[in-house]
Amino acid sequence: MREKFTYEKIIGRKSSDSHLDLYGSEDLAGERILITGAGGSIGSKIALAISGYKGSHLLATDRDENRLHSLSLDLLGSALFKSQEFQVLDVKDALGVELCVANFQPTIIIHAAALKHLAVLENQPREAYLTNVIGTHNVLKAAVQFNTRKFLNISTDKAANPISILGKSKYIGELLTAKYGDLSEKNFMSVRFGNVFNSRGSVIETFARQLEFNLPVTLTDINVSRYFMKIEEAASLCLSALFLNDSAIYMLDMGEPIKLIEIIEKMKTISGSESEVQLVGLRPGEKLSEELYSKKEVITDTSHPSIKSIKSDLFYSKIPELSLRVANNEDAQNRIESLIPK
Repeated sequence: MREKFTYEKIIGRKSSDSHLDLYGSEDLAGERILITGAGGSIGSKIALAISGYKGSHLLATDRDENRLHSLSLDLLGSALFKSQEFQVLDVKDALGVELCVANFQPTIIIHAAALKHLAVLENQPREAYLTNVIGTHNVLKAAVQFNTRKFLNISTDKAANPISILGKSKYIGELLTAKYGDLSEKNFMSVRFGNVFNSRGSVIETFARQLEFNLPVTLTDINVSRYFMKIEEAASLCLSALFLNDSAIYMLDMGEPIKLIEIIEKMKTISGSESEVQLVGLRPGEKLSEELYSKKEVITDTSHPSIKSIKSDLFYSKIPELSLRVANNEDAQNRIESLIPK
């Protein structure tokens, strides 16, 4: 039944599935591209897109070997792991990251590895700190050490005026990316966007499963709204951002936010489900509607019609030395708070 819930039927917005060569100022031929989190929803789509460009060299890494297995099947039609194109890598492992980057010598790194579930990270800020902050720091340090020319950090709209542990940890990742780009004088950037339609663990997937089994559809608030993009659109625009040749935070065009109750009603009509909507209240760290930028950030156009640039002096704030000495969730939450510029 879930196959019936297409982006066009549910969201109703025309997507911008722009092809890279329409906007790229250079080709990927000859580039050595390392992707972290390559087995995830966005990472795998970017890997599939890159694999279509002849002459580029791809290294897909993920801490989940099963996701790498699936990606290998998608890219090669087999999962024999005879080549070095797929490697298990946990970005929290600083030495492992350093060795991986040293051996592969990437010219481009696309950093998609992250923990993204808001409610999980509110309960476990230590995990957010270790993966989204320390992990990003590890990849950035290795990128600078081995002269990576371009670095693309996959961020989230929850990093704008962040109130959740997820948003704050991803905002710190944006700050770190900008700082390392400034220090290295290389093209380091972040890309900020909202919910990816039907990605793993998405709200659409949750609604679909509840409707399929006629379970109550859990909704936080009747007025809650979110931005949505097709996964192909998000991957395409992330790749296009690589060729804007400016160290910035980029915001992808996602159209207008959509109320989740409207999405639920459309899905109920398509499925014929009789599930009731159950209001459960906003969870800690959740916003009624997401923001794309803060009042301290300046938005400007780019050469790409679907990508805006975000600039702020805060991006170059001094980032304190990071430490792995985080004993518990309270320590991690305090550490995250201390890294947010006031």
